[in-house]
Amino acid sequence: MQAVVWHGVGDIRLDDVPEPQINRPTDAIVRITSSAICGTDLHFIRGTVSNMVEGTILGHEGVGIVEKVGSSVRNFKEGDRVVIPSTIACGYCSYCRASYYAQCDNANPNGRDAGTAFYGGPKDTGPFNGLQCENALVPFASVGMVKLPDEVNDEKAIMLSDIFPTGYFGADMARIKPGHTVAIFGCGPVGQFAIASAKLRGAGRIYAVDSVDSRLPLE
Repeated sequence: MQAVVWHGVGDIRLDDVPEPQINRPTDAIVRITSSAICGTDLHFIRGTVSNMVEGTILGHEGVGIVEKVGSSVRNFKEGDRVVIPSTIACGYCSYCRASYYAQCDNANPNGRDAGTAFYGGPKDTGPFNGLQCENALVPFASVGMVKLPDEVNDEKAIMLSDIFPTGYFGADMARIKPGHTVAIFGCGPVGQFAIASAKLRGAGRIYAVDSVDSRLPLE
């Protein structure tokens, strides 16, 4: 299959790579129908985040169709259409049970103190091959995928993998309540979703602040 592969700073290639295989009963294989490029990927390309491993497939935003599931994955089946969240979590440790999936004790093979495990990142995040590929391996698939209804198309669904939740999390952390006045600094993609999330939470007035003129009319 083909995949977007990191070989070095500024050296990103579309390579032929081996097809992923089910390694554990908790794994699934998903045929990727949509993926996206995040600003985090640009850090790896530019070298502003270190410890990338040559040969790692990039990307942590994906939508696709389940091709195969391990024997322990009982809540998904072949043919299910899913969005894949960017972070990887076991679903059963104390943090996961409290819905703090990014703090999972078990997903990161570097140990519980190594930090968040996610697709297509540097060595200390796994590393796990990412989702800018034809077929992706999803570990801990029972909790690592979300089934999509037919009425949500790929263009909308891909936003749910990482970028919309990031913007919404910012609005949630700000504890926006109906009628609040809110300022959003930076109106790139995440900022746009922070603005949308502030509206969803009922903000009365929103100030969008950015030095890039082309972004401001998007409000």
